[in-house]
Amino acid sequence: MTLSTGTPNFGVVAPVISPWYLQLYVPGLYTDLQRRAQVANVRINNMQSFDKDAKMQLEEVLQGKVAGVEVTGYATKADDTIEPSTIQQFTTLNEGQLNTNFEIDLPYDIEADGELHQVTIKDEEISSILKNYAVPRLDKDAYLMAEVADWQTLDLLPGEANIIMDETYIGKSLIDPTTTADTLNLSLGRDKRIAVKRTLVKEMSSIKTSGSSSKQVFTYELTVKNNKLTDVNLLLKDQYPLSSIKEVEVKLDDAGDAMVNAETGVLTWKVDLKPGESKKIRFSYTIRYPKDKKIINIK
Repeated sequence: MTLSTGTPNFGVVAPVISPWYLQLYVPGLYTDLQRRAQVANVRINNMQSFDKDAKMQLEEVLQGKVAGVEVTGYATKADDTIEPSTIQQFTTLNEGQLNTNFEIDLPYDIEADGELHQVTIKDEEISSILKNYAVPRLDKDAYLMAEVADWQTLDLLPGEANIIMDETYIGKSLIDPTTTADTLNLSLGRDKRIAVKRTLVKEMSSIKTSGSSSKQVFTYELTVKNNKLTDVNLLLKDQYPLSSIKEVEVKLDDAGDAMVNAETGVLTWKVDLKPGESKKIRFSYTIRYPKDKKIINIK
C-alpha cells in the first residue's frame, strides 16, 4: 500500500493573472447587472436540467450501438500485446488546412456499449524545464509548472490532460496549443511544500479625504518559504489596479524591486530559495478618486 499527500480533487490548473481595471459604482447599472446575472444563472440551471434529461433519453436510444464512433476497415480486435510506444509506427498524420487527421493502420474492435473508449495515437517523451509559480492574490498555493519548448512539432490537441507524477495521479490539467508563446506552460499541480502568504500591512495603508477627493494607500507583504529539501526557483506574481476612468488615478509607489508591466499592472519577481529559507517582499500603490464616488472592486 502506498499513501500519498497528493490532493487531485483540488485541481492542478494554475491561476492566470489578468489586468485589473477599477470600476465606479453606478447604482442603477450595478443593480441591473446583478439582475441579469441572476437571470443568466436560472437559464444555466434550466439548460443543465434539460441536458441531463436529454442525455438519459439518448442513452436509451443508443443502447446496443456505438455512440459517436465511426469505424472503418477491419472488424477484428487489435493486438493487446502491442506497446503504446510502437503504435506511433502505425500512425500517419495528415495535416490539412483546417484540421489534422490521424490515420491508425491497426484493426480495432470497439465494443457497442455506448461508452467512451480511448485509442492510443502517439507516445512520445519530451524535455521540459520545471519551475514553481505562485499568484497569492488569486490562489494561496504555489504550483509546479513545466515549460515545453518546440511544442509546435508535437501536434497537440486542446483539452484536458491527466497528470501523473512519481506513479501517482495528481489531477487534470489543460493543454492550450492555440497560444502564441514560444514555450508551452503545463500546470502539474499544487506544491504544498512552498508556503505563500499575502497580507495587507495596515500600519502602512490608509484612507484620507482632502477637499473633493479621497486617497487610499495599499501596502501588501508577500511571504514565501521553501519547505523542501532542495533549492527552489519561484516565479512570483502579483498586481496593482489600472484605471481607464478619468476621475480615478492609480500610482505605483513602490514596486518592491519587481519587473513591472505597466500595460497589464503585473508585478513579477524571480525568487531563489534555499531549503528552509523564507523571504518577504513589499509593494504599495495609491488610488485617488472623487470622495462622492465609490469603487466596487478596489481590493
